[in-house]
This record gives sequence, structure tokens and C-alpha cells, in this order.
Amino acid sequence: MSCAKDKKESTKNIDDTPVTEEVSEKEDKDLDLTSSKSEVVFSDEKITKLYNQYLLVKKQLVNSKAKLVQKEAKKLEELLDDSDENKQLKATTKLISLTKEIKKQRDFFVTLTEETEKIINGATITSGKVYKQFCPMAFEGNGGYWLSNSDEVRNPYYGNEMLTCGKVDTTIQ
Repeated sequence: MSCAKDKKESTKNIDDTPVTEEVSEKEDKDLDLTSSKSEVVFSDEKITKLYNQYLLVKKQLVNSKAKLVQKEAKKLEELLDDSDENKQLKATTKLISLTKEIKKQRDFFVTLTEETEKIINGATITSGKVYKQFCPMAFEGNGGYWLSNSDEVRNPYYGNEMLTCGKVDTTIQ
């Protein structure tokens, strides 16, 4: 599966110089918005909070907002206790919260997704659905997964470059 059709074409002036667009705060829209959203509730309120905070990290990756990714990862880290079960997840959230480069944050997001998935797979969902999505183009064609609250793809590995590249791989309910 290829998502090359989603790649944004660069705009150039007549003299072949790139056009740079400045976006004001008012025009700055949330690329993670979808027309459908599944409000997921787990039987354990802590897991619901963890999942919702994970989604906020994903949202900022979709929007390519490195500073906000750091902020949301820090909040996620604060939700986690120091148990052995959370050790890897907590370490990964810390790495993301300390990393200023969006590309590296996206690299760490792979592990964040894997660790979050382990926790939610062991939990009971009382309402809603979790969509495990996959982009075949991520990481030089090796692909990458993420969790979503919508069946509409909003790619955290490419953001605006290939916003809808990917597909729903699994639905967890």
C-alpha cells in the first residue's frame, strides 16, 4: 500500500523559489480533527486517563507541534506510577518530553504506542472502540502503528505531509 498520493506538493514562485506561508494563530487549524470520534471508556479510570493523554500526544504529532508534544508527554509521564508494568512506558514518555525535534519524537512514539497498547489490551473497554492504525510509508517503508479514537486516519508520523496515509489495522473493543 502506498500513500504517495497524499504527499503535499511544494508551491514555488515564478522564479522557482519556494513560497513560504505564515499561518497566524487564528488560521492554525487542528489537523487531527475527524468527523467521527469514539469516546473510549475503560473499566479502570486510570487507563481511560492514560489513553486520553496518549491521544493528546498523538494529536500534537499530527499537528507537528514539537513543543506541545513535549508538554503532553510530560502530562502522560505524570499519570504513570513507578511500577514495573509502567517502567518502559514512563521512560519513553520522559524521552519524548525531553526531545525537541519532531522527527525523534515520532521515532519514540512507536514505543509509546506499543507500551500503551499492552496496557489497554489487558483492560476492559466498557464503551467505545480503539482503532489501531498503520502507515506503510513510515520509517523508510518499514511502517508504523498508532492508536486512534477514530476510524479516519490522521497520521502522526507525517502530519500534514501525508495526513491520511494509512489504514485501520485492528479495532479493539
